[in-house]
Amino acid sequence: MTPGPAARGSLGCPAVRTVATARRPVALVAAAAAGLIGLVAIPASPAPASAATLAPPPPIAWSACPSVAGYRCGTVEVPVDYQDPRGPSLALKVIEKPAGDPAADRGVLLFNPGGPGESGVQILPVLAGLVPPEVASDFDLVSFDERGTGASDRLACGPSPAAAASVLPVPSVAGAPLPAASVYRDLHAGCDRSYPGLLPHVDSTDAARDMDRIRQALGVSTVNYWGISYGTVLGSVYAHLFPGRVRAMVLDGAVEVTASLAAQAREEAPAITASLDHFFTACSATGDCPLGPDPAGYFATLETKLEAHPLPAPGDGDDLPVTVGDLDTATLFYLSVPSFSSTFTTALVAATAGNGAPLRSLSLEFEVDLDGTSLVAPQWAYTCNDATASLDPAAAGRLARSLSARFGPLAAYAVTYDLGGCVDWPRASDPVTDVSATGAPKILVIGNTGDPNTPHSSAVALTKSIGSARLLTWVGWGHTWLLNGGSDPCMRAAVDAYLVSGRLPGVGTTCA
Repeated sequence: MTPGPAARGSLGCPAVRTVATARRPVALVAAAAAGLIGLVAIPASPAPASAATLAPPPPIAWSACPSVAGYRCGTVEVPVDYQDPRGPSLALKVIEKPAGDPAADRGVLLFNPGGPGESGVQILPVLAGLVPPEVASDFDLVSFDERGTGASDRLACGPSPAAAASVLPVPSVAGAPLPAASVYRDLHAGCDRSYPGLLPHVDSTDAARDMDRIRQALGVSTVNYWGISYGTVLGSVYAHLFPGRVRAMVLDGAVEVTASLAAQAREEAPAITASLDHFFTACSATGDCPLGPDPAGYFATLETKLEAHPLPAPGDGDDLPVTVGDLDTATLFYLSVPSFSSTFTTALVAATAGNGAPLRSLSLEFEVDLDGTSLVAPQWAYTCNDATASLDPAAAGRLARSLSARFGPLAAYAVTYDLGGCVDWPRASDPVTDVSATGAPKILVIGNTGDPNTPHSSAVALTKSIGSARLLTWVGWGHTWLLNGGSDPCMRAAVDAYLVSGRLPGVGTTCA
């Protein structure tokens, strides 16, 4: 759910199940790596992180992953509460794809797919083929299920994925609370009843400490890391806590970590609108757009119809009507990863004809993991426990109406997407307030100019917040470069050179 939402999809890599779909070609302008790349020193013997009194975990006992040829699976034990290391623990599920060329031996590349809450164990076999070939050849690719997600004691609580997908984005009258408030009102209380010891510790600070336990269990003194969407939050926090343990770090689809959730929504709203307008223009330019010669008018008409008359529930256990909330959720998913959601226009046409099932199916992509399990509770636990501040239901409602009036109805969805689950969540006890990575080597931050989920301005802001970071810009549409422009030779050359040889792109490098 990169995507954050900004924080949520900000917040992540969407649950991509249509993996057989061919990626849509993107117009690319290649640039020679020479001249774009500058040298960055990578410390050979970093100073130990000032962290823990914990004894190192034992090496991971790897075994073949069931049903995934060529991958190894294992677990790493971590304390639930790092302030009580002798207290309860949980086992984190870890997956590894050994380097294609073992002789290269460039170490481990940890990968986080975003969400927050996406199962790294499930998604790594899907996305491993997207990383530059030299990286896949030279590094052992490792991912894991963060605490409270996937097979690492996933939080199974809160409203259903359909309830989350269909929540109305804008209050119908001025002064009314954000509609999401009623859907998520009991989220924290219900999860706290089911996971009283774990819930307060499902946050990026403890997940970063877990990542360092994984590093130790892998037997390496430094890690390379690639995080997309929410993975940029986890990477930023790790670099802040353990700067000497970073060899190289790529943060793709950057979230402005320390910004308030409301500020993230304000940044995302115009980005969503720009991406939607781009879709309308591109669709009409084909000459045979399924939405007709005026796709913007077609979409607006469907919005109005769904606001007035939601479509019947799809059935087969899904008894919730299909709403304009489903339309907004499905649309942001499509704008984030268009080549993974090729049924979008088909779903709009079906909804116009009175069949909302395809639209609901697409909207659920943001709310469920690859295996169909709910992402709702893990997404919001990380988002709300990390947040420096949120809004109360009434203030969130006012912001949604304001953004709708300024940028259009879809833009208001940014409020629900970024902070809807946090309006009744208790104030975070350990929010992410600082990601300055003093002592870390230069970190590579990637931002797309047409990202509807984590706008390019977020990448600029994160680069400044980290301090020891270099911004690489990709001129393209969609959420994260890896999911939308992974074949761009200019970008591949820059990322290859950085991860393999430690050479950074020059200041201001842009791949178009």
